[in-house]
Amino acid sequence: MLQIDLSGKVALVTGGARGIGAAISSTLAKAGAQVWVNYAHSEGKAALLCQDIRAGGGTAASVQADITDPEQVRQMVEKVIRESGKIDYLINNAGVTSVKSLLELTSEEWNRVLGVNLDGPFLCCKEVLPHMVAAGQGAIVNISSTGALTGGGGGAHYAASKSALDSLTRALAREYAGHGIRVNGLAPTMIASDFLRQRYPDEQQRSELAALIPLKRLGTPDDVALMTAVLISGFAGYLSGETIVMDGGRTFA
Repeated sequence: MLQIDLSGKVALVTGGARGIGAAISSTLAKAGAQVWVNYAHSEGKAALLCQDIRAGGGTAASVQADITDPEQVRQMVEKVIRESGKIDYLINNAGVTSVKSLLELTSEEWNRVLGVNLDGPFLCCKEVLPHMVAAGQGAIVNISSTGALTGGGGGAHYAASKSALDSLTRALAREYAGHGIRVNGLAPTMIASDFLRQRYPDEQQRSELAALIPLKRLGTPDDVALMTAVLISGFAGYLSGETIVMDGGRTFA
């Protein structure tokens, strides 16, 4: 049987304490990776998640950093390198949005969303990539959104941030392929996460959304986590520079 084996590998997951990030952290740990769970404010959730992972036989530790702050990102990566010796995989998962029309948007809100969704991955890649280059290998997955294609996801600020993230994915894949480093993106939508439940709190609303999806169900955080594991594994060893749409067939139906 073919299995994803990440034994001996070290993964850093931003926004890894809740929602899709927590599912990714747990899945990579189950596959054998040592997982570093980054959080900005969810210290309790990060601690509980790491406790659950360790109880299940995995290896995990939490690390605090605001990924929009260059110095905090530098210190985070230094801590992981100091304690684990390397970073094989970087999962840029942390993201934010808000439901605002363009005329409602303030400069502060625009900058906040682009700061987390675009500047954060840039800063994390900038700190992690030298270590991957030195090792001659590595894999990065940027969690994007179909909002980059459709303009959805909350507003122009979110769509612009994710579209730019997709371009960053392509540029980094091109720049670092010669160093044995692959960079891919994953663009999920309609995932039954905390974010979706906040935006659509009524269960009937979510059922109606699911009915519009060709596969007739909402996606789950585990769906995203499993595909992330595939993308960093040897099964995707010849794939780089791609952003995979993961939406049950909805966007192009």
